[in-house]
Amino acid sequence: MDKYLDERNAAYDSLAKQFLSRKSILVQILKYAVAEFAECSLKDIEEKYIEGNPSLSINTVPLDDTLDIKGKSTESNSPNEGLVTFDIIFDAIAPQGGKPVKIIINLEPQKTTKKIHYKLMKRAVYYAARLISDQKEREFHGDNYNSLKKVYSIWICMTTQNYRADSIQAYQLTEQLVHGKFRGDNPKNYDLISIVILNLGEKPTSHRLLNLLYLIFMDLKTSDEKETILHDEYQINITHDMKEELRKMGGLMEPALEAAEKRIAKRIAKRITKKVAEETATRVATETKIETEKKTLLDTIRKAMKNWNLSATEVMNGFEISPERQKELLPLI
Repeated sequence: MDKYLDERNAAYDSLAKQFLSRKSILVQILKYAVAEFAECSLKDIEEKYIEGNPSLSINTVPLDDTLDIKGKSTESNSPNEGLVTFDIIFDAIAPQGGKPVKIIINLEPQKTTKKIHYKLMKRAVYYAARLISDQKEREFHGDNYNSLKKVYSIWICMTTQNYRADSIQAYQLTEQLVHGKFRGDNPKNYDLISIVILNLGEKPTSHRLLNLLYLIFMDLKTSDEKETILHDEYQINITHDMKEELRKMGGLMEPALEAAEKRIAKRIAKRITKKVAEETATRVATETKIETEKKTLLDTIRKAMKNWNLSATEVMNGFEISPERQKELLPLI
């Protein structure tokens, strides 16, 4: 799957980013991946907080009723650090303490975390740091660092190692009291970077957001089936364009996912074969042990009959062998 996505499926990137740019999808990500929106309704996030104006009251009428976000410039160019192109960047207004506070959201769909030559986490940290430094002369001028905005860099990892699948990790700056009793600065002055890693897998999950993303990007269901689930379970209305994007992504992913399903089936078959072999070996060992014990018992009975000049029944009675067992052994003596 990884080779297929990385080398033969460049169109998938564009489709994934286009689909993720829909507000109806982004609100789900903000709700379940961004702590500031955990207590907000999906309706409020979509109508009031995505690409809103922090100078306006967050209780006003919807700020923007378009289906897609406008987004920010996805390029950060530094004379010393070079050009970085982000996938999706947009503003959101977080309702902190009843006051609207602007935050910057970066979304990075990542087709695979396998066989990349760098650690994904280090790249995520770098992207978040660039989103901080890039604010100078954009969000603030000179040394007015009080105007720094918090940034979220959210990574959607579609195919990943088994041990990472179906998991979410969140990283942020926190204070550690090293000495003394004084608690330092207000968290709002240093809690400026959050990194969230969303790891999907090769099967559905119980987590609402991960399952939504799995349905969109990984599931082999038809676009009609996906449309029904998105509407019934997530209250997401799919437009004609979105349905077409789902159809195209499904077509691009199908050969890769079918190959993955075959690999899973092969692994399951291998485990079943191993289990059957182990059970067979255990059964054979048990049967061999029983036969060995029976042979030893028969030899002992025969020797006793010869040494003590007794009948088989007399010897077996002396050994306190049950009548049922005697019936089994007697024809063999």
